[in-house]
Amino acid sequence: MLDRDADLNTFQRKKSSSSLESKASIHTFFLRDDVSRMTTGRKQTITVRKKKMQKRLLSDTLKNLHRKFGSENSDNVSYCLFCACRLFWVVAPTDADRATCQCKTHENLQFMADTLYSHGIVVSNNIEEMVDRTVCATEMKACAYGDCVECRLTTHPTLKSATEEIVQVVQWSTERTGEEERETITLKNEVQSTESDLVSKFQENLFKFRKHLFNIRWQYSAYRQLRESLQANECLIHIDFSENYSCKYHNEIQSVHFGGSHQQATLHTGVLYTTEQTPLSFCSISSSRRHDPPAIWAHLEPVLEMVKTKCPKVERLHFYSDGPATQYKQKGNFYFLSTEPFRLGFKELTWNFFEASHGKGAPDGIGGTLKRSADRIVRLGEDVPDAITLFKKLKRLESTVELFFVSEEEVEAKTEVPALTPIKGTMRMHQVISVLPGHIKYRDISCFCQRQDGPLDCACFDLKVATVNGVPVTPPNQNEETPWRPAAVDSTHIGGWCVIKYDDDVYPGIIMDVEGDSIQVKCMHRNGVNKYLWPRPREDVSWYAEEQLICLIPEPKALNKRSERPT
Repeated sequence: MLDRDADLNTFQRKKSSSSLESKASIHTFFLRDDVSRMTTGRKQTITVRKKKMQKRLLSDTLKNLHRKFGSENSDNVSYCLFCACRLFWVVAPTDADRATCQCKTHENLQFMADTLYSHGIVVSNNIEEMVDRTVCATEMKACAYGDCVECRLTTHPTLKSATEEIVQVVQWSTERTGEEERETITLKNEVQSTESDLVSKFQENLFKFRKHLFNIRWQYSAYRQLRESLQANECLIHIDFSENYSCKYHNEIQSVHFGGSHQQATLHTGVLYTTEQTPLSFCSISSSRRHDPPAIWAHLEPVLEMVKTKCPKVERLHFYSDGPATQYKQKGNFYFLSTEPFRLGFKELTWNFFEASHGKGAPDGIGGTLKRSADRIVRLGEDVPDAITLFKKLKRLESTVELFFVSEEEVEAKTEVPALTPIKGTMRMHQVISVLPGHIKYRDISCFCQRQDGPLDCACFDLKVATVNGVPVTPPNQNEETPWRPAAVDSTHIGGWCVIKYDDDVYPGIIMDVEGDSIQVKCMHRNGVNKYLWPRPREDVSWYAEEQLICLIPEPKALNKRSERPT
C-alpha cells in the first residue's frame, strides 16, 4: 500500500512538472511576433493585480493558434488549457485597434524589409535601425539629405548576394480608374520581383527614407523643446481638423438612416500652451464643411481673440500642424498667417509642419472625446441633428474643452483674398516665419536657436524669403499644348507627362507616384535629336526631388512604334 502511494505521489509530481513546462511554452508562444504584435500607444496598457503591461494583439483566432501550437510542439495541450494559459495582456484586436492613417512611405519600405529579412538577405527588418547604420550622424541634416560626402553613397550591407529568384512583396500603389482614368485609388497589391531587383529598389528607397525619418525626429524634437522653453510673451498652438461628425437622431425613420439626410459638423481642435496657465484644449464647431485656408482662419479667429483676452502678454505665436496641401501647407494659408495675426495685434509668428503622415497629437484626442460625448447624448434619448445643436449640447456638459461656434457666413467672409503667388518648394518646407505683414520666410526644417534673446528668422538651414501677395502664377488651359509647372506636385498629377532634369540633361516621362516632395517618374531615353524611346527590356523608373521637375507637358505624339517626341 505504501509503495502504491509513493508511486502515485511520484506520478503526480511528474504531471505537475510537465504542466509547468507546457504553460511556459504556451506563454513563450503567445509572445512571439508572428502570433501577437505589440501596440505602440502610451495608453494601450492593461493592469491586473497591480501589474501593468503593454497590450499585445493576437494575429489570428485562438482556435487557429491552438492548431499552430500543436503542430510545432509534441505536448498534447488541450484547447481549454491553451486558452487558460493566455497572458492577460495578449488580447484579441477590436475595431478600435485597427491601424489607420498609416504612412505609405513607412509601410512600403517595411514590406520590402520584411521580405528581404524572411529570405535571409538582411540581418534585421527594423528600418529605422537600418537607416541609422547608413549615416555618419543621425542628428545631422547634411547626412539625411544626401549632402554629406562621407555617407552619400553608403548602402545597407546584405548577408548574401541576391539571386534572380522571383519573390512576392506587398506594396501600396496608386492607380487611375474610370473611363478617362481621371480618378485615382490606392490599392494594396502583391508585386513580383527578383531578389536582386528588390535589393536595388530597397537600397534606393532606404536612401530616400533617410530624409523622411530625419524630418520626423527633428520636428518632434523641436516641438518638445519649444514647449519646455516657452517665454511669457509666447504661445504655442497645436491644431488639426478632426474627422467630421455625422449628426444623428435618437429615433430615425428608415429613409433618414439609410439615406443621405444626415448633416455633418466640422470640428477644428487644438491645444494652447503658455507659461501662465495649464494647457487649454479648444474646439470650434461649424456647419461649413470647408477645410481650406479661409475656413482655417475663421476657426482660428475666436481662439486668437481668447489668447488676447486671457494672455495679454503674448505677442509671438507658434503654430504646429500637419501639412496637407489642401489645408495648411499652401499659398492661401501663407497669406492669412502673414496678415491676420498682425491685424489682431500680434507681432511675430511661426507656423511649423510635422512630416507628412506623422502629425498625430493631442488635438486628435480632443476630437475623439467630443464625438464620444455627442454619441452618449444621442444614446440617452436626445437628438443632435445639426452643428449648432451639437455645439449647444456639448456646451451644456460644462466640458474642460473651450468651445466656439463658427457660422458659414463667418467662413464665407474670409474668402475674398488678393491674387497670390505660389511658392516653389512648398512641399519641402517645415517652417514658415512672418515678422512683417505680407512677407514670409521659410526653410526645410524648424529652428528656434535665437528665439530666447533674438529674432525668430535666424539664417540657419538656408532660410528663404518670399512675398505672398504678388502676381498670380496660374497654369494655362491644359488643352493647349503648352508646358507649365505647378506650384506643388500632388496625387492629381499622377499619370500625367512631365520633363525631369537629371545630370544636366532632360528626360520626358510619366508621373507614377507622389510622396511628399518626391516624385516617381518612368522616363524615356534619348534616341537622336529631340527623339525618345522607352528603354528595353527594363523600364527606367526612379524617384526624383520636386525641384528636378522642369514642367508638365501634354502627351507626346508618336513618330513610330518605339519612338515618341515631346512637343
